[in-house]
Amino acid sequence: MSKHNFLAILLAVSASASAQAPQDKGSDATQSFVSPLGLGTGATLAVTSKGTDVKAAVARQIANSAINFWQVGFSGTTDKNGQAAVYSSRDSDAPGFKAKVGVGWSSFAKLRPAYTRSAADFLLQAWCRDMVTAVDKTLRANRTPPVDYVANIPAGALCREAVDLERAALGVSPPLNPSGLPDDGAAKVDAIVLKQLDGIADSLTPENKRTACLALKVTGAFWDLCPDSGKKIKDLSDQQKAYPDLRTMVPVVPPSKFQAKLWASWSPTLNSASYRPVTNGVADLSSKQNWTKLLNAGLGDIVLYYGPVAFGVEGGYGQTVQIKTQNVCNNTTSGTYIAQQCDTAMVGMPQPSNSWLLSSVLQVTPLPVLGKGATIVPGAQVQYSYSAPTTGGHSSELALPIYLAPALSPMSFVFGVQPTWDWNTDPKIGNRFFVSLFVGARPSVSKEK
Repeated sequence: MSKHNFLAILLAVSASASAQAPQDKGSDATQSFVSPLGLGTGATLAVTSKGTDVKAAVARQIANSAINFWQVGFSGTTDKNGQAAVYSSRDSDAPGFKAKVGVGWSSFAKLRPAYTRSAADFLLQAWCRDMVTAVDKTLRANRTPPVDYVANIPAGALCREAVDLERAALGVSPPLNPSGLPDDGAAKVDAIVLKQLDGIADSLTPENKRTACLALKVTGAFWDLCPDSGKKIKDLSDQQKAYPDLRTMVPVVPPSKFQAKLWASWSPTLNSASYRPVTNGVADLSSKQNWTKLLNAGLGDIVLYYGPVAFGVEGGYGQTVQIKTQNVCNNTTSGTYIAQQCDTAMVGMPQPSNSWLLSSVLQVTPLPVLGKGATIVPGAQVQYSYSAPTTGGHSSELALPIYLAPALSPMSFVFGVQPTWDWNTDPKIGNRFFVSLFVGARPSVSKEK
């Protein structure tokens, strides 16, 4: 029984906000490292006793569209002889190249006005505090003994209070040069910055922020805190960590922990196999032919997410093929001498048949094993797939991939182990157990502006 092996759901969930126009644009799910065509951008490598399996995919989100993402992926295997192949659940199944093309809808790419508005308000207040902190840094420089701050600004202070306190501190403790004397140039720049902030502190908007930034374009370090400077700007997560008390004053309405994704895919598989033709019921063992055919399948997926837990189901209907090989020998007789050459091949041309396909995946990432602050976090999946051809019989597979990933960037690099159990009733190969080692490195999914 041919295992479809294009069932793929990577279940990882995250949401982020742009520093300028925060929106709920989840960078879920990057390339699956346990199945060949996971939704998302990236590639993974799995090593087994049969060879090296390479899986890669690319996906992009589409803003403000009913169909808001698309994906294209492929998988292939390099065996011990360096030949490229894609296999199903058995060594004897048809090799080939497998692809997947799909489109669908994801709640991660949905615009959420309450989240966008509240996150933008928080980011504006945090930017103001960053500017005030930069001014305070100039007041602290070159002072003996060193001081941690000059203006005593409460941790949860809003822009208006922070600007007023910093202006008062500038009048009492102006900047000093390396010689310990008043630095009139630095004091002038500080006054310009605080004047711009004073003018917008009571009505912080993206437009007012942009106007103030343009006025500070010649101020160097202060201009670097502006979006148009080209410097890296802190995102929502960074600013919430930097100003935890400010989060209470300007609460951000988070997206729901419950998210969903559904999509439809077309999965073509280019299969090929060598066989011996049969003429008038007699196998021609001396003639070796090659059979190649593009098999097609249609798939539908739905995935549900809640915090670190995700569950997905995929169903489909498409063509599969059985490659039942046997030893084929060619005997050469010369007098009493007999030479025998044997090969493994299929007798008769392979005949594709239609099959019902089903797969389900449960994932928990991260696993609550290590405490907070750990540099590496674990994750795990439970995968089950089932194939039932219309000609009879069935095959199923259970896999339990377990992996580790860096805590700061959990889906940029993973490595782990995957025990797998197979069952087949046609052909009656019985049960099989094997273990795969996998490693994957993936770029982050880009976010629309």
